[in-house]
Amino acid sequence: MAETKNILALYDCRSKQEYIYRTNRVQEITGASELLSSLFKDFFNKGNKQFRIKGNWHEKAEGDFIENFNSSGLDSEVIYEGGGNLCVIFKDKATYINVNKALSRQVLEKTYAVSIIASAVEVSGDFVDDRARLYAENAMQKNLGSYHIPCNVLPFTQVDRLTYQPIVEKSSGKEYTSESIRKKCKYEEVSKKSKTDSKQILENEFDAMTEKGTESLLAIIYIDGNNMGRKVKEITANVNDYTSGVNALRGFSEETNRDFVEKPIKAIEERLTELYNSEDTHKNRYSYRKVISGGDEITIVCNAHAVPDILDTYFETLTSESSNSACAGVAIFHSHAPFADVYEIAEQSCEMGKKLSHKSDSEGKNYIDFHYCHAGITNSLDEIRDHQEAKFTARPYEYSSDWQEFKRIGKMLKGINRSDVKALGEAIIKGNSYYKTELRRIRSRKNTISSIDENDPKIKSIIFDISIVYDLWFNDTEVKKDEQD
Repeated sequence: MAETKNILALYDCRSKQEYIYRTNRVQEITGASELLSSLFKDFFNKGNKQFRIKGNWHEKAEGDFIENFNSSGLDSEVIYEGGGNLCVIFKDKATYINVNKALSRQVLEKTYAVSIIASAVEVSGDFVDDRARLYAENAMQKNLGSYHIPCNVLPFTQVDRLTYQPIVEKSSGKEYTSESIRKKCKYEEVSKKSKTDSKQILENEFDAMTEKGTESLLAIIYIDGNNMGRKVKEITANVNDYTSGVNALRGFSEETNRDFVEKPIKAIEERLTELYNSEDTHKNRYSYRKVISGGDEITIVCNAHAVPDILDTYFETLTSESSNSACAGVAIFHSHAPFADVYEIAEQSCEMGKKLSHKSDSEGKNYIDFHYCHAGITNSLDEIRDHQEAKFTARPYEYSSDWQEFKRIGKMLKGINRSDVKALGEAIIKGNSYYKTELRRIRSRKNTISSIDENDPKIKSIIFDISIVYDLWFNDTEVKKDEQD
């Protein structure tokens, strides 16, 4: 009889952000994010009557991991979870296939449209080699695997204009697909729980973060850790046995989630709560919603005014107790803009910083980039920068130096009129002579900017960026909604 071999598997989901953001209904966005965050936990952690699964992966492995697993009578055990991926070991291939059938059915029932990527290799006993083969298989599955399409429609079927899924329910003037119903139900479940939460800054309704009649600007903040793949290779470089490898990855996954998610989010909540309690008229500015978090990645939706406080708190917390670094991308938008398009801009802004962080002289540095989505989004951020902003902007900003200089000059410009700041931004676009003339005109009336060097191209670029977000991040006076539009 042939020897039965264990199976090492890796699970991920296709197009998670697309699933979350392909709607402008904020309730469904919140529900979708919650569905994805609990997708694997509901199956592996809460147990399944068909299989014996050990979902608690936080315990330290003792002795021979493979031998202990095979003698435990378990069908599968979660090795670790991190960055949206789940690594699981199975007793044999047949069990792996049967678990996948049950998991796929549960995912279909709970989400309707989420497609899972499942990759697997036979366990050889060499942990590093098995993981290398597993990730190679995962890369192939991502590129070649088929997309899950829940339901095709007939020509006479009424469909949703964003997802092209059939409309199955109409309620209170709204139309719902099978997917959107599940998202809405999950939102209602989360909303009931959050009502008992004492933190008033946690907001499920994105529209409640805006100030009606004044402005309707929100921001998506996307933050991602730097060089995490390399760090994983480093901690497993000289580890060949499963026990040491499993413990290394479990420790790394817990530490990463703690440093990049748990501690910063806690600090952000404390900071926003402090600002919320000290503010009488603009409390909405300090509400936020964590959409995705896990591993080294966070996505937050907040009032656009709160962005600097959130970024400063995040990076100060991240760098105070670890050598980790990350990049943040911010997309500022009106609440009626398509969330899917805005998220793409936030992700691309983060990638702008990533390009700099990969350079040899940028090791360990944190970068911030932002973009104000004034109107319809028709191009990628690369194209927007190349054709509209490349000559003028100083973005991305390195956090410890450039970002601090950005804030310093922004505070300095608070000493002049709002119209003068906007005039400076417009003059920079017209040309250098226009900029110098405008700067001299303002300086003749306001000595608060006397230290600004008109021949410094970097300061000029920073002033251009400040003019874009001046009303949100530096101007204390009330600005009417139509002035921001």
